Amino acid sequence: MFKKNSNIPFYIILSLIACLCIFIYTSPKFERTPPNIEIPDITYWNLKWNVPVKLLDSSGIKSYKVSFIRNDEIITLIDKKIEDNKKDIEFYLPIPKINITDGDILKYKIEATDNSKHNFFLGNTTQKEFEIIVDRIPPEARIIAMSNKIAHGGSAAVVFFAKDDNLASISISNGYQNFVAFPFIKDGYYVSIVPWSIHNPSFRGRIIVEDKAGNIKRSNIGFARYSRNYRVSNLSLKDSFIDNKIVSVIESAGTIPIDAFSSRLEMFKYANETIRNNDENMIYDKILNLDLKNSYQINAFKPLKDSVIVGIFGDHRKYTLDKEPAGESYHLGTDLASIKNAQVFASNDGVVVLKESLGIYGNTIVIDHGLGIYTLYSHLSEFYVKEDDVVKQGDIIGRTGASGLAFGDHLHFGVLIQGVFVLSTEFMDSRWLKTNINDVLSEAMNIIENK
Repeated sequence: MFKKNSNIPFYIILSLIACLCIFIYTSPKFERTPPNIEIPDITYWNLKWNVPVKLLDSSGIKSYKVSFIRNDEIITLIDKKIEDNKKDIEFYLPIPKINITDGDILKYKIEATDNSKHNFFLGNTTQKEFEIIVDRIPPEARIIAMSNKIAHGGSAAVVFFAKDDNLASISISNGYQNFVAFPFIKDGYYVSIVPWSIHNPSFRGRIIVEDKAGNIKRSNIGFARYSRNYRVSNLSLKDSFIDNKIVSVIESAGTIPIDAFSSRLEMFKYANETIRNNDENMIYDKILNLDLKNSYQINAFKPLKDSVIVGIFGDHRKYTLDKEPAGESYHLGTDLASIKNAQVFASNDGVVVLKESLGIYGNTIVIDHGLGIYTLYSHLSEFYVKEDDVVKQGDIIGRTGASGLAFGDHLHFGVLIQGVFVLSTEFMDSRWLKTNINDVLSEAMNIIENK
């Protein structure tokens, strides 16, 4: 007879304990990850907007508590148990019912416990303590000098003062888009040239200053607004134009073979819409990389000597092919013509930000002159500069041509203010520049320097 092994029950119990430990260690019911508390990373609060708090846990939230700490006193603001095992809970940070003044520091403590069986069925608990400074005082903003008027499709200048101890952002609005304000002369002073896009039917200029607590100061810019009547041209496309010029533009783009198109209408639409859009996106990409450098004196732009205007800004062109609508476009520059392959000049100092062969615009140069002012030179036959070159007033940057979608040798000259094409003839007019830009900057300088 074999002798009974008295250790068997011990090993069985030990195995059961090991299995239980493995089960507890691996079971989702005993997960050991505490809840996650998500709250915006803020330092200042004006108590006017809701601060969202989010609790997350894979096993569900069992309870949470929000406390306000003042000196050594802990005041419970929320103490809630959750019955339906929600895995995420959202609520707004409560405001303690005490007398609060600007500059007070609110100290909070948030605790959350999950439904895990870990910690002897008590669950995992996490807590977060943080402080928020109360700030209900709005920023200051006041205009120092500005242009008297702005025309539809044109632009105007404003210099202003803005201040807040916890300043977050400053921008200028035309009612549709927001623009950068550039530092001017001394701390706290800013300048912006504001465009009224030809595509925007109305204009409402405002300075918008916001602090880190969410307080916002909005100041109206009282430019007198003038409407302009821009020409509408109805153009009938000829087959020969499609077969020659449009085919050439598409082939130069090199994206779709000509035999992929089923009609002349399809080819024209592709060139006028897709290729044009690609061109302008490439231009905007370079322009919206704003360099916050300043230039406080702008000369009238005279890119072509002894030239005549052969194409006007804002011309709304509506195309037909075989009496059917074929699309439309806006002419967003001024066409200038002189002799063939005429020299093209830089009228102001700047930096070349784009030198590219584009589809519709052809060989194109864009120069950054500071203050958000960019000039564009298109349909060139030759480039004399490259990207990142610094150009000076009077430098020759290229020669006119007929590259891209051009009817004969000429220069397409455009002006953009922070990515918005504006009335280029304004910047070619020395009297307009003096009255609306340079005199405004000079007046502001005198006021600021004499304070």
